[in-house]
Amino acid sequence: MLRKLFKYDFKWINKIMYIYYIILIIISIATKIVESVDQTLLLLIVDKVLSAMFIGCIVSILITSVMRTWHRFINNIYKDESYLTHTLPVTKNQIFNSKILAGIASLLISALIIVLCFAFVYLNKNTIDSLKIMYQSLVDTYNRIFAVGFIIGTVLLIVLEIIYFMMSGILGIVIGHRSNNNKMIKSIIIGIVSYSLLSIVSLTLILIISKFIDNDIIENGFPTMNYIGTIGIVSIIIYLIYNLMYYFISKRILNKGINIE
Repeated sequence: MLRKLFKYDFKWINKIMYIYYIILIIISIATKIVESVDQTLLLLIVDKVLSAMFIGCIVSILITSVMRTWHRFINNIYKDESYLTHTLPVTKNQIFNSKILAGIASLLISALIIVLCFAFVYLNKNTIDSLKIMYQSLVDTYNRIFAVGFIIGTVLLIVLEIIYFMMSGILGIVIGHRSNNNKMIKSIIIGIVSYSLLSIVSLTLILIISKFIDNDIIENGFPTMNYIGTIGIVSIIIYLIYNLMYYFISKRILNKGINIE
């Protein structure tokens, strides 16, 4: 049954996302064409405008994907749709898990499309050569295993941070909708506080931990491998814990009862 719930939630969340994807693809093609011809003053202005639109569309896709997940969560669990949802032969855990999985899947697909469009626009011989030089610099400064781990760790950390943003909103919704009034306002406030508070805590923890790593964090003009590796691993663990913590807290609160509007 979880598979069917996931199918409907995923389909609803992405019902309009294809429009954003098409717009991003069109902007990507236009930007690529403009940047592939000799630049005049007019084309340079057009290029800057298209680049701004490209970045703006990327941000819109990520924000919309998260907000569609929140919207689906609220409508399907607390609004008019909830009367049908809660009559289905499924548990609250399955309903909750379906929303979270659909939200994460949507974010990953959005991220993949963004990466592909970004690569299409900006990946050329010069860019590839620059990336190779950056990668080789990491290998020469540290080693190949560290360079690969650094890239994978950076991507994983970005994904976990985006999921953390989504889960902060889910926690805010679950707590805020236990109230009898001003549910949305309370949900927004709690979500912002949840996100900001633990972000500050994580930054503080990283700063504290960095003090105990090495007395010398710089070697030959570069941060030491031990310093970067420790900070990276600690950051990933922190955001993984945050996501799991918000997941279990939200699910526990939801299982205590739902205040349908």
